[in-house]
Amino acid sequence: MKPQYHISPPKGFLNDPNGLAQFQGIYHVFYQWMPEVQPQGSKSWRHCVSEDLIHWKDLGCGLEPTEWYEKNGCYSGSGITNENKYYLFYTGNVKDEKENRSTYQCLAVSEDGSSFKKEGPVVYLPDEYTPHFRDPKVWKAEGNWWMAVGAQTKELCGNVALLKSEDLYHWKYRGKLLDPKFDGGYMCECPDYFQIGVHEYIVLSVQKTTGCRGVVFEGKMNYQIGSFDIISQSGKLLDEGFDFYAPQSFQDESGRRLLFAWLGAGELDYQLSQPTVKEGWLHCLTIPRELYMYDGKLCQRPVKELETIRRQEHTYEISGEEKIKLASASMELYCRNISEQSMTIQVGEVLSIIFEKEKKKVIIRRKKWQQEGNDEKQIPMERIDEVRVFVDQSTAEIFFNHGETVFTCKIFGDNKTDLRITTKEKVSLTTWLMEG
Repeated sequence: MKPQYHISPPKGFLNDPNGLAQFQGIYHVFYQWMPEVQPQGSKSWRHCVSEDLIHWKDLGCGLEPTEWYEKNGCYSGSGITNENKYYLFYTGNVKDEKENRSTYQCLAVSEDGSSFKKEGPVVYLPDEYTPHFRDPKVWKAEGNWWMAVGAQTKELCGNVALLKSEDLYHWKYRGKLLDPKFDGGYMCECPDYFQIGVHEYIVLSVQKTTGCRGVVFEGKMNYQIGSFDIISQSGKLLDEGFDFYAPQSFQDESGRRLLFAWLGAGELDYQLSQPTVKEGWLHCLTIPRELYMYDGKLCQRPVKELETIRRQEHTYEISGEEKIKLASASMELYCRNISEQSMTIQVGEVLSIIFEKEKKKVIIRRKKWQQEGNDEKQIPMERIDEVRVFVDQSTAEIFFNHGETVFTCKIFGDNKTDLRITTKEKVSLTTWLMEG
């Protein structure tokens, strides 16, 4: 069940990606980690590095909760590079004997990308918020540094705090980033701000009683008054899948906006029911994705570097039904020339992707592992021009129409190497095995 070309823990529990950056030519990814499979507890930041975004070296724990201001966990945050130094901003979590929480936004600095000197807290809790105040995201604009912190107001509403600095060490609180009437559930975690061309976006991991999802909003940053003016209050799910949360992005040295997310989510019972728990590990990160504009829309595509691990390419022209047997459950599928026709892609007995042309929707069915039946999601879709599917043992990431819509989920079951494609007209399918 262990993914072959995803970042996954050697053992224990993985969740949010943290501290993403390219520093001195090397890609750095941290993730929240605990050595045992338990979703709650005192988390560390585990550190991975790569020269190509594909082959990762595990450097062990980069941040561990050893100081008073982080004694109950080094929680999520971001990374930036400046003047040949690598800065990590993270949340120090502290609880007293009665489980009352205190929270500090902390800084650690490195000159070599491997050892980090902790500078301690640089932001303390503003009066307007509860201690649910975490996950600092830092960027530079208009000659200053800016920090967005996920927050819960004292009215128990989700929002984002904005702070400003000239030197990365001294921060001044500027107020709430979002309109007080914004529907941010009861907490907005893991804020991420970025700009692609003239388009500006904020991504929030919004916690509501109905569930927790990563939502992207387009808008305009007003640095003079310290607000992000959202164009559409409803936003859009960054990923439609069952198992996607806490996305974070960064710009690499070539100028690409790259994204990782936690390939996991859900209530504790759902997480701990997953079969990998018996193997001593749980969850992984998504494949690295590039955020880009296509036809005026924010889209996601797998990074081009993934093409370097393709093996055994085969192309099929399919009309009617075709059954294909692959030698591995680590694969990429690319289906094109669909021409708005109804079709089905089935991966073994665990995953079905069904496009119903007449009803203008996609149905995705994922086999349950706890009981009989399937989990199902229906997504309105006028057409499918192309679809790319990445399967990696126990994960699936599906990119529709140049990544305008993406669906990510776990898949568990014995048969993932038998493909069945059903279509009324001719389509083209290319398959690759993906080298671990």
